[in-house]
Amino acid sequence: MFCNTCERYVELKRKQIDQKYHELWFFFVFLTFGFGYLIFLIVKYRKRKNSCPYCEDIFDLNNIQEGPIG
Repeated sequence: MFCNTCERYVELKRKQIDQKYHELWFFFVFLTFGFGYLIFLIVKYRKRKNSCPYCEDIFDLNNIQEGPIG
């Protein structure tokens, strides 16, 4: 898919979890003896693959536009 912000073709990825939440997730996993890791995986993989891996721009998958040919 073509990203207009980066002006290149990209493979869509899931949006990353913000860095400020990594410490909270660590304590959550540590305090729940690992059960929090299962919840982390559920939260991470429930997100759709609809963002650019470079600029994290969100794409509307219902309205896909073709990029420039070349």
